[in-house]
Amino acid sequence: MKNQKTKVLVIVEDGRKPLEAIAKTIKTTLVDKAAVKARSASEVAIPEILAADAYAFGVGDSASSSWAEIKRLLTGMNLAGRKAGFFVEAAGAAAGLKAAFEPAELSVAPRDLVAGDPAVADSWILALLGV
Repeated sequence: MKNQKTKVLVIVEDGRKPLEAIAKTIKTTLVDKAAVKARSASEVAIPEILAADAYAFGVGDSASSSWAEIKRLLTGMNLAGRKAGFFVEAAGAAAGLKAAFEPAELSVAPRDLVAGDPAVADSWILALLGV
């Protein structure tokens, strides 16, 4: 039986260039370790959310309308134990989104990756998957 790669869904707030750059870094870092799919928050589909084993959310403003549909969806989904991490433009930017995602029971990484700190990006990404 062939080992399947972990499926990682990277969801980035619409129109946030620094976060889109981190999403590209995530794809590059995990190219041999996971199957990574990146989507903007307004474009992600329910089957993509359900198919993923882990998530990375790129957040500039957790109150942005880009997140409205995902907040609604995750209120009714049980994703218990699936890993999730947040990469942000500023410390604390994901607090509101983390609270909104609590009903989904994601296993959230203890620290966020703050944009502009490339020295820790690779280690944060690998820690998210436990590799």
